[in-house]
Amino acid sequence: MCHLVLSCWLVLRTLAGVSLYMTDFVTDLILAVEYAIHDHYYWFGLTLGFAFVPQLIINAVLAYLDGCKWYYLFPVGVPAKYFQVLYAFFSGKHKPDDILEARETEDQEDQKPVARAVNHLLPMARLVGTLLESLPEICLQIYVLLRMGGLSSLEIQTLKAVTMAVSFVASLYSNIEWETHFPKVRAWVWGPFVFVWKVIDLPARILALCLFASIYRYWVFVVVGLHWLVMAAVEKFCRYFREGDPWIKSGADVISDSNNCVKFMFNTFVVAPVDVFTWVTFGSRTLCAVQPIVNSALMLATNIVMVSVWHSVKETESLYDDPALGVVLGGSGASVLFQVLYWLCHTRFPCSPIADGNV
Repeated sequence: MCHLVLSCWLVLRTLAGVSLYMTDFVTDLILAVEYAIHDHYYWFGLTLGFAFVPQLIINAVLAYLDGCKWYYLFPVGVPAKYFQVLYAFFSGKHKPDDILEARETEDQEDQKPVARAVNHLLPMARLVGTLLESLPEICLQIYVLLRMGGLSSLEIQTLKAVTMAVSFVASLYSNIEWETHFPKVRAWVWGPFVFVWKVIDLPARILALCLFASIYRYWVFVVVGLHWLVMAAVEKFCRYFREGDPWIKSGADVISDSNNCVKFMFNTFVVAPVDVFTWVTFGSRTLCAVQPIVNSALMLATNIVMVSVWHSVKETESLYDDPALGVVLGGSGASVLFQVLYWLCHTRFPCSPIADGNV
């Protein structure tokens, strides 16, 4: 009975993943067309760029990990992999039980293609694709509302509201799925923890960036760029500080067997950009406390500085001023506490999400 429930849950989770991924992308495209119709070509270009550039990145990663297939060149690799997995499920060629067993007993390199896609490739693709697409899109739409005065009057177009809601849910879902996808992780323990953490952490970061951009516009890219470069450097050089045993074995890292050049590219163009918005467990971080410390300090400092500058420089009063300030300051502080709990849990605190020793 337990295996039947888990198998049904795996199929439903896959259906939910592809539905959220496609809906998120399509609503972004519709919104971009809406901007073009109303001659807002600047916002049209940014919306389209935020939708397509992450797809290029993740399809390049998948092409490296999964082999150069035609659908990675267009790029439609993520939906193509989803449809292959769903076809394997419903045609009976692969049983969900086999995929669940492979997740617990085999390294990802040794798994069959469908099992590897479900257990490793698709969670990573959905995580990177949604975070690098959805969170910038939410920031852009809130920025547009701030510039146009729609947020003050609460006159939010239905399409924008739906787009932002879908993007946030997709980002939240991909975060939870990734953090619970590692072998032997207790999803029923760790999932709720990640949910609460990200529900607090993501809005604080998004609002801080948007409020600062509403005053200083392009300077927000300087903040983002500096955070990106610092974390890329930390990812590159923190190996000199590593010691002890990992909480996730290298076999659970999708690029564990790659050469240094590939790891550098992955950390620079996948891991570090994600760090700009939130913290995520990648396999390269399993031996070192430097990355979470640096990223938490950067997040807290930049959020406080950006929202403080906005609050002191803005010329008009709005109904959302105090709530927004509270969300950013309170959420940023709470996020640091969650980061500390995260580290303690993963380093064998009683609340460890890992069932039987290292994954």
